[in-house]
Amino acid sequence: MLRVLLLGAGALGAFLVGKKALGAFQEKAAERGGGNSPIDVLARGLTHVQARLGPWSMRDLTLGLLAISKVTEKDCLPVPGQPAESLMQDAQFLERAQHWRAMAEAVYASDPAAFSLLSHLPESAIVGAEWTADPSSLRPAFAVCVDAPYSAVILAVRGTSEVIDMLVNSGASMEPFLEGVAHGGFAHATEQLLEEVAPIIDQAFAEHGMAQTEVKLMIVGHSLGAAIGIMAGLKLREKFPNLECWAFSTPACLTLELAQKCRDFVTSFISNYDIVPRFSLHSVELLRKQVCSFDWDHAEKILKDDEDWKNIKSASEAMRKWQETQKGIGETVQSAQDGLCEQMENVHKAMGNTGAEGNKKDPSPGGENDGSKDDAKDDEKQDKEERDDKREEKEEFPPLYAPGRILVLAASPPGCGKMPEQRSGVASERKLGTYPTFEEAKKVQWIMHEADQLELEEIVVSPWCVTDHMLGNLSEGIYYLQRQCSPVLPPGHQLAIESLSGTSILNKSSLPLP
Repeated sequence: MLRVLLLGAGALGAFLVGKKALGAFQEKAAERGGGNSPIDVLARGLTHVQARLGPWSMRDLTLGLLAISKVTEKDCLPVPGQPAESLMQDAQFLERAQHWRAMAEAVYASDPAAFSLLSHLPESAIVGAEWTADPSSLRPAFAVCVDAPYSAVILAVRGTSEVIDMLVNSGASMEPFLEGVAHGGFAHATEQLLEEVAPIIDQAFAEHGMAQTEVKLMIVGHSLGAAIGIMAGLKLREKFPNLECWAFSTPACLTLELAQKCRDFVTSFISNYDIVPRFSLHSVELLRKQVCSFDWDHAEKILKDDEDWKNIKSASEAMRKWQETQKGIGETVQSAQDGLCEQMENVHKAMGNTGAEGNKKDPSPGGENDGSKDDAKDDEKQDKEERDDKREEKEEFPPLYAPGRILVLAASPPGCGKMPEQRSGVASERKLGTYPTFEEAKKVQWIMHEADQLELEEIVVSPWCVTDHMLGNLSEGIYYLQRQCSPVLPPGHQLAIESLSGTSILNKSSLPLP
């Protein structure tokens, strides 16, 4: 929370120095290493969409978000949806979920050897891959491999640490996608991916002599990779009708009808406070309204003894007084200007100033012939046209949702994640997100809810809206639920758990362990 407060203070200081306050604020935040803090992520997105949505004051953009985040920290919101009791007790389902999560993490590798280490598959299982994303076409990195124990050809699509930037920058345009509408950047990236990956998938099935009716195409991905993988799956279903998509930290990328249509082949896991599945231009507008109507009195009741809250209130009050002062100065200047114009007009009238053709001229600001009134009318007309254009633009941004069957993993207490550099003994291959310390992990309990897309329509501002996006949290959550279940044998193992009940079998020392 200290970094967030420093970020808010930096924003306040930047606001006081002039017109380029927002740029200075972001530069200072980057210098402090606060670029991934929750408030910085939101502020970066909101500055991009200001031209299309309602205005944000600097007070709203920083202190309002800080205040909401602090309230959420002290008064946690309920987990959306209802408990997924049967799935939390389904060891085979959880085992598959953890396996495909590992595959979604493995594709963050930069070469076949690293992918092999992370996926537990030999390098020879890789049929084709592009380990570097193409920023010019937005085509993400990917790998296609064969997972024989799971009878699957796998398309793993890599996500990106810059997903928020892509959500904002490319999401500013919506594009038709199948019978609905999709996030413009993801739609374009999907087409680029399919162009390269389709022949490699065909090669994988052909080389291994696998009939498509017997072997499934499995598409896995995290973050941006989840969205693009699902959208690719929608286009590949006609050819591979039994394909499955396992998505993690899935972004909002499709309109409601399309998102719900994916339920029969897409499973999306998200962490409770993750901002990405809730982030769209529509949800940003809802957040703006939430911030502008924030109940400071209610927050005071919850946080009155909290030191962070006192700092937020103090900074907010200072900014409010400064804004009032600036408003007073502006009114004084305007009044003086109006008085000057009136005096000049009286002088011209007294002098009876006329032009060569006998037409009275009044060159003073606001005079009849100085053109300012006409200019003012033109400016007013232009402003109205711009407002109308903005309203039309806003209508182009329908709500977007994370697709498929939505499973929400929630930790209690929340916020146990730590960046790898804050935790000792983290292997270089695992520096891909946030992980709790071992002692903290022992104290955390997890539950899983199944939620509807509409329950994730609004952004939840919290201290964990960024760290909850990382794969490490989902790994911890799924593993916690696995520990509560009976063990499950790996797929393809010929022995069933039920057969272990016989004494004679259990006494055989040669029995392979599951």
